[in-house]
Amino acid sequence: MDRQNAAGQALDFILDESLRKTIEDAIQYIYIIFDQTETSDSALYKEETYRVIVLYVISVIEAVLLYVLKTRGEKIEYIDYKYVTSLPRGFIHKEVPENPVVVAVQKRQEKADHQIGLVEMVEFMKNSGLMSDSFAEDILKANDIRNTFHLTKPRSVKCEVDTVDLVFDLLIKVIKRAPKAITFNKN
Repeated sequence: MDRQNAAGQALDFILDESLRKTIEDAIQYIYIIFDQTETSDSALYKEETYRVIVLYVISVIEAVLLYVLKTRGEKIEYIDYKYVTSLPRGFIHKEVPENPVVVAVQKRQEKADHQIGLVEMVEFMKNSGLMSDSFAEDILKANDIRNTFHLTKPRSVKCEVDTVDLVFDLLIKVIKRAPKAITFNKN
């Protein structure tokens, strides 16, 4: 329960009250279901609940990191190709001669929030000096754990209480470091 209080109280840097309340509720829910696993005798219940916890924790981490980037005014962009025009058939690319050659205009576009994934945010923050390489690696490892939970994939990764402890600790670190990241090298 100490971790829950530490995580909840440290969210004061999130000025968007609706977002802060959503994150606080998610954290409270995470700890409620974690506490319930301690009274269960079912190994299946425990493992599946641990999976839910990992999913929730990574979602909270995503929300906090996105908030940090938005508050800093950072933009993650992609290159969009506009006005694509095929050249006449006589133009052939030597490596893919069966495909048409085109000319286009490259335009940098800002990604919408829902288009930005955790990996992209972490890489952006690492490359911007907002996050250390080792911390980025820890977050990406936790994200890899989450990504093994798709129901259509074989479950090669067992989700245990140690996994939950790992992501809880990571969540607290993200929350504690977020305020500094918001103001780091900000002009």
